[in-house]
Parts: sequence; structure tokens; C-alpha cells
Amino acid sequence: MKISRKNFVKSLALSPFAIQSLNTFNIDLKEDLPTWKFENLNTKINDAVIIQSVELLKTMNQVFLIVKANGEMGITQCNDRMSHLVSLLEGLVIPHFVGKDARDLPKLVDNAYRLNSNYKYAGMPLWNCIGSVEIACWDLLGRISKSPVYKLLGKSFRKEYPVYISDWNREGDVEKIASNLLEKITLTGAKGVKIKVGGRLTNSEKNTEYTKKFIPIIRKILGDSIAIYADANGSYSVEEGIETGKLLEEYGIEIFEEPCNFEDEDGMRKVSKAFNKLKLAGGEQDSSTFRFERLARTNVYDILQPDLYYNGGILKTLQVAEIAKKYKKYIAPHTPKADPLIAPFWQVAALIENLYGLQECVFNPTEKPKEWFTPDIKIINGKIRIPDSPGLGIEYDPIIFRNRIK
Repeated sequence: MKISRKNFVKSLALSPFAIQSLNTFNIDLKEDLPTWKFENLNTKINDAVIIQSVELLKTMNQVFLIVKANGEMGITQCNDRMSHLVSLLEGLVIPHFVGKDARDLPKLVDNAYRLNSNYKYAGMPLWNCIGSVEIACWDLLGRISKSPVYKLLGKSFRKEYPVYISDWNREGDVEKIASNLLEKITLTGAKGVKIKVGGRLTNSEKNTEYTKKFIPIIRKILGDSIAIYADANGSYSVEEGIETGKLLEEYGIEIFEEPCNFEDEDGMRKVSKAFNKLKLAGGEQDSSTFRFERLARTNVYDILQPDLYYNGGILKTLQVAEIAKKYKKYIAPHTPKADPLIAPFWQVAALIENLYGLQECVFNPTEKPKEWFTPDIKIINGKIRIPDSPGLGIEYDPIIFRNRIK
């Protein structure tokens, strides 16, 4: 929790109760960096929540992080990057949480970034570790307070959200791929899809030919009423990005995601300036609120896409939403999952006013529901409902944590 000098002076005019009853989350020190404000957790959870342990374990071919306190557990599934980051997690991050009061979560997140020179490791690896612990702590706090996480953080704007169906193909029979997507949106009622263009950080002649062939066909097969988003994963040079964007705009594609390498802000900005209707989106690799502020302020992207885990958790993602709001941009957090990894996104989606359009979802019509967690993640009439159950909204079969691999 950071309070700038200017905000501190203003706070002197507040009553002691007012100062005590407000949390301001701002991981970076900057006078004009927007913050996410929410009621102090001590006013919602009376007793201290001293974190007893933070444990990483493997079960169901997944890695989980479990935080224990007050006889309760907070749980998050970890993304597939975590298995490569164990030394950072255990050596640098966990010690800043164990033995501390989880109600001080903003301060604990800040300490894990700032103290012991941990900031020298800043980037996705460090923030993925901090974010995973933070997300599990929110689950813990929600369970202890018998409240969904979003109710601890603010006002709910929605109880459900519309989705698009993702596709990862960059080669193959274009008509078959488009027909498969048509089948999926027919089964789910989804109003949009996302396709891949380019070759992922590269673009060959074959990739270019595929894209030029695919775009007209998918528009023809899906029809004009279906929203289409296109993700390049940084495949293009500026010139290629503009050329591809013109093709996308011609066929009514709505979003062009990361046309250039995500680190090439100047190149991305040049592509963005070339279009009026086509919206640029990106940010899933980013974890600096300074960078998100710059991406919004200098018109690199119309839509910011922080990943809930890579970016450092729920609080930092809410701060990115505030940054986007300040510069009249939108946010659509990166969450291409249909498993418990979607749970923190539910909390953010309930809270943020400037959520853009359709949200990403993976759908496989032949896949059976998983039996080791509930609820089953269903798309009904093109939408996913946000659970109102305590914590992150996921309940696990306890037996999966008995047969575990440390």
C-alpha cells in the first residue's frame, strides 16, 4: 500500500476512522498513477488472519498453491509457468507472507516486490509468483468472511459476461477450421471468435498466404453478425502489421491483438495510428503499472489485456483497469482458460466498469466436465455466470489433495 506525499497531506483532513477504513492499492510510486480504492479489510474481517503456511503441490497433473490460516485454506491452481519458478516463489516470495496477517494483503504484495531487493527480479517471473500467492490469499479471505472476493473489493457491475471462442490454428484446412468454429458458436450461443494470424513472433510467406486465404473464408462462413478478433502474437513488422490490419479491417475484424513484438511500443503505436475502426489490444506479457500507464497514455493500445497471474494478481489488475479508465481505454484481462485458472478473472469481471466486449473462453464440445472441481464452467446463451459463492468461486474435491506430490 503506497500513499504519495500529496495524498498524505489530503488524508490529514480526514477523520482517523476514515483513514483507517480505506485501502489504496498502488504498487508503484507516482503522483498521478491511478489507484484502486476499497474498504479496509479489518472492517470486514474482525479477527486477524495469520498465514500459517504457503504450500506448493502437484495433483491432477496440475500445480496448486495452498495458503492456510485460521483452520481454513485458500487455493489457486497455478499456470504452467510456475513449475519453472519454484526457487523464486519459495526463496523470495513466500517468506513475505508466512506469519503475516492476510488482511494486510496490499502491504504484503508490496513487501514481496520491494523488500530484500526483490524488485531486481521484477518481471513476469517474480509477479507470477507474487500474484499466485495473492490470489490464493483472496480465496482464503473470501472463505473466512463467507463472501465472494469481489464483495471484499467493491461494487459489482455484472453477474455474467459474454464470451468468444478461441482457436489456436495457424495452419490447416481453412474451411474446416472455420466450420468447426461455426459449430462451437452454434452449440454455445457465443457471439464471437478469436483467430490466429501470422506465425507467432515470426511471419513467413506461408503464414501470409494462410492469413489472406483464411480471413475472407471465415467471415463468409460465420456471417456478418459474429464478432471476430485476431491475435498475431507479435508476428509482424510495422509494415506487415499495417498491411494485415487493412485486410482485417476490410472484413470487419474488430480487434487486432499484438501485431508487433510486445516490447516494440513504438512499432505498435505506428500500427495503431493507421486505423480508425480496428482496435489494437495487448499487454498479457506486461507486469509494470508504469508500462501500462504509458501504453494507455501514448495510445499504443485501445484495450489493455493484463494476465491475472503474470501481472501479479487481482489488485494489480484492478489498478490497470483504473489506468485504462483514466485514459478512456478499455480492459479485457487475458484468461484463455476453462478450468480453475478462470476464477480470479470472475472477481475482476464483476468489479470493473470498463470491461471490453466479449471475453475469451476455450470450448471443446467433446470434453467431459472435470469431476475434481465445481462448478462446471458452462457457456449458456453465449455467457458465463460469475459465481457468488465464497472465495474465488471454485470448490475442490478434497480427495485430490490427499494423493499429492510435493
